[in-house]
Amino acid sequence: MAQSKSKCKKQKYASLDRISDLPDSLICHILSFLPTKHAVATTILSTRWKQLWTMVPILDFGDKDFVFRVLSLRKPFPVKKFRLVLHHSFDRSHVRTWVDYAIEHGVQELHLLVKRNITCELPQSHSLFNFDLLVKRNSNCELPHSLFSCGSLEVLELSGKIVLDCPPSVHLPNLKHLYLKKIKYANDDSFHRLLIGSPNLLRLHVLNRPYNNVNFILNNPTLEYLDIDNQVQDARFGKVQINAPSLKFLILNIPNCHDLSVRKAINVVEANVNLFELNQLNDDDCIVKLLKALLNVRNLILRYNKSLSFASANDLPIYNNLSRLQLEVKCCNSHLLPILLENSPNLENLILKVDTEGPHESCWTESVNVPKCLKSHLRTISLLQFKVLEHELKLITYMLKNAKVLQRMDILSGSSSYEKNFRILNKLVTKLPRASSTCELKFSTVLYLSHEFYIELYFIMITYVKF
Repeated sequence: MAQSKSKCKKQKYASLDRISDLPDSLICHILSFLPTKHAVATTILSTRWKQLWTMVPILDFGDKDFVFRVLSLRKPFPVKKFRLVLHHSFDRSHVRTWVDYAIEHGVQELHLLVKRNITCELPQSHSLFNFDLLVKRNSNCELPHSLFSCGSLEVLELSGKIVLDCPPSVHLPNLKHLYLKKIKYANDDSFHRLLIGSPNLLRLHVLNRPYNNVNFILNNPTLEYLDIDNQVQDARFGKVQINAPSLKFLILNIPNCHDLSVRKAINVVEANVNLFELNQLNDDDCIVKLLKALLNVRNLILRYNKSLSFASANDLPIYNNLSRLQLEVKCCNSHLLPILLENSPNLENLILKVDTEGPHESCWTESVNVPKCLKSHLRTISLLQFKVLEHELKLITYMLKNAKVLQRMDILSGSSSYEKNFRILNKLVTKLPRASSTCELKFSTVLYLSHEFYIELYFIMITYVKF
């Protein structure tokens, strides 16, 4: 009897279709998270679902042969997002028709991903609200000038072999987010005009290819987020000049520093700077000017591999707001660390990675006076690629001796030398004087799963040493 009631109860709940009882607008919202092909497939569920997909405001196509059918059957509801992935060759007139449909229905986001060796064109229109254009791999797509006068455009993303050839007049008053990934630039003026014509731009991402010779001049009073990955290897190009007084987040990944200029960056709170192939005579002056511009930064990641003269490094300002510093440098350039410690009185977290391929004797130089941050603020220290070299042991000794509020020191070593390094470190730690009575030392290694694949596992085989 009990089993019979339980069975009837299960059948009762199984027969209930709670989702179908939801309002059309909510179901359409749920379907908008699915590719359109899957949303259309829901028509087989019941009569209730046959027309719901036609009202979904987001269209996501992965098959060009499926587009015409969907657009012909879809109801005339607004299109917020239109995404099209093209894997094979296609008729460019079809693309114009599809994009025209999206524009006519008030599209807010338009994603066009063109893969393989194909070309495309975009229709001329001024009614676009939000436009993300992605063209990937071996395409050669030129944009119509009408695109650059869309008064309601808020998001624009260009990716792949698109030729950016802006007209003399660009007017994009509502553009907020701009993504330019591995595209071609007809000339420097095209990039400059695009930025000038976007007076309310907040976010800019630029990924430039090594063979794409162009200079980036940014003068934008509203820009808050900037990410530039400029892979140009030719020293004659790749100039980056930034004048953005509202900038808060800055990511720079550039090979040539001689033409880098950052002005009015006093509002930057987070900066990630990678100067990976410095080979110019005036790099010292460039780096110092950059660091001076980041006067109020709170979180700083700095990577570079050229030796910076002590005189230049000693010219750095005081970073009163800096609380987290990640420094990755050549061994011969580690003298910058004590200077940054002295100039960062409120530093709380330090991550240090030193490339020891260079000379080791000058890697660590103690400050004449103990930096203020060690006395009252520095709480965590992480040392990466630990090899038990003399300068590393001196650094550990100095930090433990002077860091009065240090809570944890993490040391990451290579797996091949883990046991040897641990034995040496464990033997020394018990003898080292320490200023903090509550500090924990955590020693870890890198786990290699194969010759081609490895995972960095922090705190495996962890050793806690309470002082």
